[in-house]
Amino acid sequence: MSNETELKESNIYINWLENSITNEYYTYYKYSEFTNLNPIGCGAYGKVIRANWKNTDKLFALKIFNNDKTTLKEVVNENF
Repeated sequence: MSNETELKESNIYINWLENSITNEYYTYYKYSEFTNLNPIGCGAYGKVIRANWKNTDKLFALKIFNNDKTTLKEVVNENF
């Protein structure tokens, strides 16, 4: 696969993810909105971190994905 083809394929997944956030299929939170970040685990596609949502007692598990085409493609395919 040529670099140009790979770039086009990556852009398709990036555009899909950006549109999903814009259309509110996903809720987007800024990383800076969280405190007390504690690693829970990691795997092939990234890390999971336990965190508090700023100024609340609500706990979240944050998925932090690796920034690569394979991971992005898997996220897109897993959700739709």
